[in-house]
Amino acid sequence: MSIKSTVFGLSLLLGASAHAETQVAALDSDQESSPTQSYGATYGAYVRGFLVANLQVRFDVSQENYHLKADAKAAGIGRLFSSTRGRTTSYGRFDGEALVPQGVSIEWMQDDEVKGARIGYTDGAPSSFHSDYPLPPERTPKNPVDITTVGTGSNDPFLSMLEQLGAQGLDNVCTASKRMFDGRRLSLLVPEGSQLKSADEHKFNINSPVIECQSRWQPIAGYSDETLQEAKGYEMIDSHFARIGSTKFAAPIKITTKTRYGSFTVEAKSFFRITDIKNQ
Repeated sequence: MSIKSTVFGLSLLLGASAHAETQVAALDSDQESSPTQSYGATYGAYVRGFLVANLQVRFDVSQENYHLKADAKAAGIGRLFSSTRGRTTSYGRFDGEALVPQGVSIEWMQDDEVKGARIGYTDGAPSSFHSDYPLPPERTPKNPVDITTVGTGSNDPFLSMLEQLGAQGLDNVCTASKRMFDGRRLSLLVPEGSQLKSADEHKFNINSPVIECQSRWQPIAGYSDETLQEAKGYEMIDSHFARIGSTKFAAPIKITTKTRYGSFTVEAKSFFRITDIKNQ
């Protein structure tokens, strides 16, 4: 895994320009909408301790809809290997407490050319996929995924970074496996343990509780032999989550894993409340 491929892959996952306007999924015109709460965060991505990319994330949520957007851009030593920048958007609605995905779009600029990928959903289940990025021969999957068999209950990897809070708050985090589908590949994120820490017990610069989770990533289908072999060398994923304002979601403040290529870390630099807006 080269630094160039790491920056490019991160841009595809979390990824173009950081100033475009957020568009929240439309509601029926005769339905009165609830206020939307908007939150933002900035992250740094590091390989072996060296900064390779910066991320800007925005999360808009109301009682009816959610909209998650991230802009990624090469930074630090990452700029020596890639000028790629990208945007990922994931949006949908709620059915009670359940997330119902409606669409995922990824746009990135590479070599002065804009490319994209999209996942379409029907009733919360993936139903279509298009990508301008052809897989190189070494990444051709041994067992490709039939998108019509994925069904409901899976989220894209970007949305899967968030945790939903139950009645027990952070105690509900990291208690169930997550099914992830990125349009081509299906995998599981399996929890292995967690520990809740009060504001006085953790080291992060936030005045609220944090839960530390250990998880293991398991590829299911759609992966090449090379990736399946690489997965055997992956160690536990260590994640720390904190609640996003007064919402029923928690966001990662630090994610770290070790592979045979070295450590990979995504860490929050800042969290902030953007505004309360009323959908029109």
